[in-house]
Amino acid sequence: MLVRISGEEKNYPWGSKNLIQDHLGLGPTNQTVAEIWFGTHAGGQSKLVSSGKTLAEAIGSKLSFLVKFLAADSPLSIQVHPNASQAKAGFAKENAAGLDLTDPKRNYKDDSHKPEILIALSPFEALCGFRPRAEVLEIFLAFSESEARFGELAALAATDANIEEIFSDLLEDQLLAERFSSTVESLNPDSLADQARALVVGLLDKYPGDTGALVSLLLNHVRLAPGEAIYLPAGSLHAYLSGLGFEVMAASDNVIRGGLTSKHIDKAELRQIADFSELAKPVVTTKKLAEGLVEYPVAASKFRVYRAQITGSNLLADIDLPAEAVIVCVSGEVAVGTSLDQREVLKKGEVVFVSEAKKFSLSGSGDVFVVMGS
Repeated sequence: MLVRISGEEKNYPWGSKNLIQDHLGLGPTNQTVAEIWFGTHAGGQSKLVSSGKTLAEAIGSKLSFLVKFLAADSPLSIQVHPNASQAKAGFAKENAAGLDLTDPKRNYKDDSHKPEILIALSPFEALCGFRPRAEVLEIFLAFSESEARFGELAALAATDANIEEIFSDLLEDQLLAERFSSTVESLNPDSLADQARALVVGLLDKYPGDTGALVSLLLNHVRLAPGEAIYLPAGSLHAYLSGLGFEVMAASDNVIRGGLTSKHIDKAELRQIADFSELAKPVVTTKKLAEGLVEYPVAASKFRVYRAQITGSNLLADIDLPAEAVIVCVSGEVAVGTSLDQREVLKKGEVVFVSEAKKFSLSGSGDVFVVMGS
């Protein structure tokens, strides 16, 4: 099977009026577009372009993964995703409590874990995992010169105190969030501390008094160039700040939020789910498989992600297809052919689902992402 599929658009407030629209050639719009989902998840189902039938109906099953375009014009919430056992337990607990799946107070929309990778399609900023302790201490000490509360936090960070304790203190310090912008003075613009200060001030400008802005001090502030990626396993605290990205995750919509949002916040559940270990290297290192073909190797059991860059002199022929796949064109024009003599030519933003064939080939001139189940 080789079929063109459409995605389901999501118009969340933090989305953009131009990032996805310009990238996919959708034309101008006054409506924000935050995400476009491709897959079989009940929260956003793909349809066959030819018939309008849902992909789930066409294949008689559900995909283990979900693919998205994501555009952030404003920061997304500080959030975390559960592992498999946490998701099953949380989903069952909320079902037993009688919470409808559409209830805004739900954390768990399904019983699946949600590891995810985000690959930048434009310059992209994100918060991802906890900084090394030495960086946290450096920031707190610099801030303590103008705000005594950070002297207390610096003393705590200088001990063997678990980062969870410092995290909890910041997450509950409403007074510090309200006074931060007026008490913490600007420092050397090139210093780590001043960069962290600017980030917090910017977040508080969008979310006044929100303690989630303070939590950003503990997290790696990552700036991705197009093609670079971050991987977020279960428990990894994160927030996307700005930019256009290509996202792949296990087929789940489970999100536990701790701040920077008007949606439901559950600080207690977030503390239960979060992994408080340091993440010294948040950016994924790609693995070259062939000329023009790289893998984004991540420890996810539900999907594998590849990028193919095709030119007139570099086609990729007879690639093994061990599982069903979604192929997304992000630039140029690429022809997808299968060992069953099927062929579709994709332009930027167009997507196909492929299965049953043993092999597929890519030709033309452009870039595609290939997402396979595993």
